[in-house]
Parts: sequence; structure tokens; C-alpha cells
Amino acid sequence: MNALQTLLKRFAEHPHAPAVIYHNRPTCYDQLLESVHHAKSVLLDRVEPGSTVSLVTDFCPDAIAVLIALWLNRCTVALITPRPSAQLQVLHDICQAQWVANFDERGQLCVTPHTRSIEPALIRQLRDQDSPGVIIFTSGSSGTPKASVHKALALLERHQQRKRRLTSIAFLLFDHIGGLNALFYTLFNGGCLVIPASRQPAPVAKAIEQHRVQALTTSPTFLNLLLLSGAFEDHDLGSLEVINYSAEPMPEQVLHRLHKLLPHARLSQSYGLTETGVVPARSESSRSGWMKLGDEACQVRVVDGLLEIRNNSTMLGYLNAPSPFTEDGFYRTGDAVVQRGDWMKVLGRATEMINVGGEKVFPSEIENVLKGLPRIGCDG
Repeated sequence: MNALQTLLKRFAEHPHAPAVIYHNRPTCYDQLLESVHHAKSVLLDRVEPGSTVSLVTDFCPDAIAVLIALWLNRCTVALITPRPSAQLQVLHDICQAQWVANFDERGQLCVTPHTRSIEPALIRQLRDQDSPGVIIFTSGSSGTPKASVHKALALLERHQQRKRRLTSIAFLLFDHIGGLNALFYTLFNGGCLVIPASRQPAPVAKAIEQHRVQALTTSPTFLNLLLLSGAFEDHDLGSLEVINYSAEPMPEQVLHRLHKLLPHARLSQSYGLTETGVVPARSESSRSGWMKLGDEACQVRVVDGLLEIRNNSTMLGYLNAPSPFTEDGFYRTGDAVVQRGDWMKVLGRATEMINVGGEKVFPSEIENVLKGLPRIGCDG
């Protein structure tokens, strides 16, 4: 039984439990399963198995059902959140999509053909193996995003082992590796995913209070905004049991304030990249920025101060960029780390290092100092 089959079997185990809450309306697991089967039947009439499909949407129950249905149809799905049409066209062309799927103003699924000039070698590899795939674009602030190609089943594999059943909030986007991880952790374990009205501090805090959310996966920047916004004074966030943070270094002052406000919550640093998926990580403590990375299925090493990773969920490669892998298959993350025995601390991207008079400093180190000064609030 593969990971997709396991997922659908888990849906059937608790049919009347809420799987997703969207616009404050619950969708139970039996309804989600029915939506998957309906989407699959609609797609089979138009989309040939093994096709490449751009799915343009953010989190909603129907989007989740369509994604699963496309994977059941052995398609490779490029995940794209809504954006201007010119940007969409660039992304469709990069992944050489054959179809574009989205939802109209009434929430109806629309599937339109898209012309592609060639079939990329990595996409052909997936199709030849009858393997569903997913394309995730990097979120760099400049230049053309890189398209990373993954085997969908490899990303889902890690969720087959049963863990805690939690009510989580969908803060990270649908096309973000962390957003996918939060989604499928929740669904594989029979939990409930709450989709907030927006990703601003007040609506997120309101959703946490209203639905007694237990788990929040987000960035240190948002956690700092949550503290500065007054959300802790305006809303009861005491239901939070787990706060996972990643994507950037965590300022110590923010970590200490959160621990003081939520002493019973576990503050846990996670690590993952678009290219590697989420890497097994264990924080030293709720007050520490140090962590251990890797397990028996995920190897990590540090070469010249930079982190390298090799695991089963790492991408096959980029569609539009050179290979970032070493000769022995490790992915070069570009993240600078310091080590203390088996523990590591991520300093930031090596390309962001500032060299002043021969002294090397990372922006995160400067931010930590500034945030420790009186009357320094937000770094924007």
C-alpha cells in the first residue's frame, strides 16, 4: 500500500470528524473523500494520466481534493498560488504544463489546456515510472523562481507513521513545502486544518482562539508581528501546544517572550527547504535556537561551514537551473551553520553574509542585537 492509498484509508477511519475548517465551516473526512472521488472522475474525462497540470489556488477543501485526485491520476502537479496573469504564464511555461486547473468565482473547478513545447526529462522520468509528482517553485525575492521537481509519494512517505492528532492552522501557503507538510501531517493523523480568513496577526489569532488550535507552523517574523500586534492581549491563545518555526533564524528575544507568554507550549525549530522537504529536527529546548538534524533516513553534514543534506524526500532536480547536488548526492543548501557537538545553529544564507573590514557578520546577528535594545520593535 503506497502513501496515497494509506491516506485515503485514514480518511475512512473517522468519517464524521472535521478535516478542514474553511470560512468557519467544517468539511468532514467523508465529505473530503467524496470530493476526491468526484474530482478524480471529472479530471479523468479530460486529463490524461501522467499529464503535467498547473494547479492555481490557495488552501480550501476543494483544492486539497483536486491535488489528491491528480496524484491518484499519476499527474505531476505544479502548485501555484494566485498572482498576476503575466507571472502565471511564466510559471506555466517553466513547468511545461499541459493543463491549467483553477476555481472560478463560484468555486467551480475549471480545467483548460495549455500548449507545451517539450516534455522536460525529469517529468518524463516520473511519467515513465507511473509516479505522481509535484513541482514547487522557490520563493526567492528576485529573478525567475526555480522549479523543483519531487516525487509526491516520497514527500508523503514520512507521514505514514501515526503521530499526534492535532488541530492545526494553515498559515504557510498551499505552494510552500512547509504548508504541504502541515496539511498532510494533519490529514494522515485525523486532525483538523483550520484555514484563517487571512494571514495577518489578528485573523490568525482569532482563528486560534475560536477553534482551539493546538499547532502553529510559521516564521519567526510572523511570531514577532504576533507579539507586537497585541494579539496575546486581545485573544486567548492558550490552546497552542506546539509552535514550529523555520525559514529564518529566530531572534532570542522573541523566543524568550513567547516562552514567557505560553509556558506550556513546545517551541520547536524545524528545518526544511523547497528542494529537500522538511528535514527531521529536534530542538535543544523551547528556549534554544540549537537543534539536531537528520535521522537514519536523512544524512546531514557540514562542509566548509555550509550545510549539506541527502534524504529520500529531496527533489529530483530543477527544471530551469543547474544541478545543486554533490557527486555523492548531497544537496548544497547554501545555509551557514555553527556546530556544538551534535547540535547545530543556522546562521543564515551564506550569500547574505556581510563582510566589514574582514569581519563576517550575518543580518540575523545584527537583528538580535537591535531587538535586545529598548524601544526597538519591528524590523519590517
